[in-house]
Amino acid sequence: MSPTPVPQPAFEPIPARGLTDDVYDTLLDMLTSGVFEPDAPLYIDRLARSLQVSPTPVREALARLESTGLISRTTRRGYRVAPPMSAEQMRELVEARLVLEAGALERALEDKEALVADLRSAWERHRAEAEKFSDPTLVFDVQAVHEYFEIDWSFHQAILDHCGNRYINRSVNALSFSVHRMRQTIGAGATDAPIAVAEHAAILRALEEGRDEDALDALASHLRNVAARSTQKDEGVDEGVGDVRKDGRSGRRTV
Repeated sequence: MSPTPVPQPAFEPIPARGLTDDVYDTLLDMLTSGVFEPDAPLYIDRLARSLQVSPTPVREALARLESTGLISRTTRRGYRVAPPMSAEQMRELVEARLVLEAGALERALEDKEALVADLRSAWERHRAEAEKFSDPTLVFDVQAVHEYFEIDWSFHQAILDHCGNRYINRSVNALSFSVHRMRQTIGAGATDAPIAVAEHAAILRALEEGRDEDALDALASHLRNVAARSTQKDEGVDEGVGDVRKDGRSGRRTV
């Protein structure tokens, strides 16, 4: 006698990718590329005309984009590009990256050979892309700067990909939208590209030479320097945000 079939739950058909997704991707790319000025209004009808779509997918896309922090909505003002970040917000952002990325690197050391190979590849791409900015006019090329920062981020992504913790990976990537806001706040092009390449090289070199603690210190130093450059404080570039403990918490590094 055949077993009684187990009833299966009813599922709604999964819809195909729609127009709202395409509008979302387009607006997200425009926001992260710095096409819109901080705090600029976003008019649904105007965007719809520019994108040659109806207002509905634009409205739906903007509602989704609100969760990224790149735009905000108020009752009377409608949607606007997020305002510039304060110096305190930028410092807190870098502090969060310090805690998460230091922990990611420590975990990634368990897969060190593959990690170093991927970091070497990412660094070489970063160096090649940075060399393009010997042409000073590229600093004002929105698309070129956007592509540069994507390659810059790939060095950090290599660490996240090897850390073996999906939640750390997701958490750091969730901060990437705020990183874009920070760059837009300070009007950052790729003017510090040679410095960033050198700081990434220090992390890579320490790992290749077996100096894992120095690599952790170099990563923390790099992120602190980003904070100092971003907030444009008259302070030493290795000051102001705090060190990272070996256990990943903010504070003085423990040995």
